[in-house]
Amino acid sequence: MPFIDRHGNALLGLPLVYRLGRDFQVAETFCWRDPRDSDRVLTIPAHDLTLPPGEGNSTDFASVPPFLWGLIASFGKQTLPAILHDELANRARLAPADERLELRRTADEDFRVALIDSGVHQLRARVMWAAVGMERYVRHAGRLAALLIAQLGIGVLAIVSSVALGIVAHPLWLLLGLAPAIAALVWGKNAKLVLAASYLGALYAPLVAAAFTGSRAEQLLAISVWAGTGTSGPLPKAEPTLRWPDRGTTPPPR
Repeated sequence: MPFIDRHGNALLGLPLVYRLGRDFQVAETFCWRDPRDSDRVLTIPAHDLTLPPGEGNSTDFASVPPFLWGLIASFGKQTLPAILHDELANRARLAPADERLELRRTADEDFRVALIDSGVHQLRARVMWAAVGMERYVRHAGRLAALLIAQLGIGVLAIVSSVALGIVAHPLWLLLGLAPAIAALVWGKNAKLVLAASYLGALYAPLVAAAFTGSRAEQLLAISVWAGTGTSGPLPKAEPTLRWPDRGTTPPPR
């Protein structure tokens, strides 16, 4: 088990403080021992509970869009790796600008390794790794991120089109699916990220589209009920209930 308490024992539990919304804070320091190098131990400190929710080194576990929670849960086997990644990502954010991208690259790879070592299967770990890798560029690479996202979008379209045309037109169209792999080579040491994001994006695109469409259909139905019954309160949103409407109110009685 790569996660240990501060005394070096296997981590059997982790106390968390819920700060409403999607924010949690770790109340007790714990550590991660890198399975690739047993001498490398990273410490995740107890969070500063005096800071407002959303500030400092708080965590929302795996940052999965709510409409995709049916595909990838925001917590579970990935909880401890996600908390580790949030801490490392926060350190990268606070580092000098010219070091942030490389620090995030290391953090993202640590996340992937920790996911697998925590029992997340290889495909799911690669999907989550690719997602945080793309977010890394959006957060730290400026205009380069726009180029990467554009290439990713074209690559996913090329793969999906190659399969569709290969079925309805001619099998040679399947060769179009190789284009994203060739295009990924221009990204050098980040080619694996672009390659994984392109092909996994194409694989999951139908599932993501279905989940998004379903959440919007549920929202339209909720709005119809809301309008038809004259219910007070804000317009229904297409997402799970994440928090009480007002931080100053208490939960309703059971």
